[in-house]
Amino acid sequence: VPIQLPGPRLPHDMCYSENYSILNDFPVFWNPKLLERNIHAVRLDPNLPSRFGVIPRHGKVEELRWFEAKSTYVLHWLNAFEEGTEIVLDGYFQEDPAPPPLPGAPSGYEHMMAYLDEHSFKPRLHRWRFDLSTGKTREEQLDERLLEFGTINQKYAGRKHRYTYSTTAEPGWFLFNGFVKHDLDLGKSWSVKLAAGRFGSEPVFAPRIDAKSEDDGYLVSFIIDENDKKSECILIDCLNFDAGPVCRIALPHKLCSGTHAWWTNQPRRSSAR
Repeated sequence: VPIQLPGPRLPHDMCYSENYSILNDFPVFWNPKLLERNIHAVRLDPNLPSRFGVIPRHGKVEELRWFEAKSTYVLHWLNAFEEGTEIVLDGYFQEDPAPPPLPGAPSGYEHMMAYLDEHSFKPRLHRWRFDLSTGKTREEQLDERLLEFGTINQKYAGRKHRYTYSTTAEPGWFLFNGFVKHDLDLGKSWSVKLAAGRFGSEPVFAPRIDAKSEDDGYLVSFIIDENDKKSECILIDCLNFDAGPVCRIALPHKLCSGTHAWWTNQPRRSSAR
């Protein structure tokens, strides 16, 4: 489906609900004047709003509707779902999506590192609501902490979720130093902080076999330990989150710091007949 935009844009992620796809047009893109000289410099236009394009899944361009919201940029979404006449979208709102160069970064990489340092671009857990009956947008910040690279129980993708799992980041580095679980219905959260020199990968949620609730399962992450130059895989029981890892699996070699990951259940074997 061709979606017309005012110019080249830099979407990183998108989301969907049961019946809709949610696209984005953020005011963070290559400077048009510099692009004419083949210079790809990312800039924020604070005079432009964020725009969200809502279109029925497998729909036609004529059915696309645009909603406006506060200026920002979002790297990652968590989920979207439909509630009454609204589409609810959760993700990480950046307070400074075009940050200044990072002091103390390696020479020549100050600007690049600012875009990798969460304490520079300041992402926070955020919720948008798009009302299909009025065309209006409502939005709210869900946590004051800097959070990103999150996940949910993927069995709830496109449907209403209650729990989210996010990472916290080491200042000045693209490294994850902890995890936070949110109960969005009750407004509660729990956290796990990794020991100094230990950093995690973007986590995934692995549902427990015969799970009884949405959060009945494990948060899985690969750990790099800069203290002893080793790696391991950890499992956090999400029903007792702040107790920390319940399982640590030593790996045969050190991994690099990881970002995107996914969880797939192993199919159960049926008895032969």
